[in-house]
Amino acid sequence: MRDDASSRIVLFRIPVFHDFFPMPVRVFMNRLVRQAVSTAFLVLAACAPRTPVALAPLPDRPWTVLPGDEVRVRVYREPELNGQWVVNGRGEVQLPGLGRMVVVGLTVDSLTELISRGYSRRIIDAVVDVGIVRSMPVLGEVRSPGVYAAEPTMTVQQLVARAGGLTGTSRRMPTILLQKGRDGTRYALSVDQRLDRVPIDDGDAVLVLDPSAWERRIDSIVRYGTLVTLALQIAMFSRR
Repeated sequence: MRDDASSRIVLFRIPVFHDFFPMPVRVFMNRLVRQAVSTAFLVLAACAPRTPVALAPLPDRPWTVLPGDEVRVRVYREPELNGQWVVNGRGEVQLPGLGRMVVVGLTVDSLTELISRGYSRRIIDAVVDVGIVRSMPVLGEVRSPGVYAAEPTMTVQQLVARAGGLTGTSRRMPTILLQKGRDGTRYALSVDQRLDRVPIDDGDAVLVLDPSAWERRIDSIVRYGTLVTLALQIAMFSRR
């Protein structure tokens, strides 16, 4: 007799409920089990090992200008000089009245001093306010994930608020992480932490993890399990 490989294939089917229960009950209970198993797999996948949160504190260094940042300038009583200008890939910015300037690597204080000195040559007692505006991805359990303008004077909470705040209703504090784009290392952030003490580099992102999202998944498993138990009890009672 020819030994065909296909004839040795065994199809497995999990016999969740047999003929012990009426057909409508078996269909209903099988559906509940499939939903509960699917939810359980989602929770297990979410709990899979990820890049660990670094235990070491964040490097304490101020912001410095990066290519792609915007330089915000406000000159008192000189509205034509006010605005925001993008730093190009060579680290240069074109400012009205000052021309092209190399600003990459400068802190806010150094940048303010450079621009103030330039405008003081043409404006008597020039009062200049300078800031850095950086595009920052805010992802995770927020209402509107996306890229938002961040400034050093903002707090982590204010940045999350720009993304619409949390999606859940949990009373527990959310977990907010800074994920480094270079190696994926994650650092824990506090909601009242100022961004000027958070070393944000190109490719970094803020991740918001809401505890209520995990609570909803666990509640789904408990709810499906309760329904399955109730269906079993009804079926057992109906067989008596």
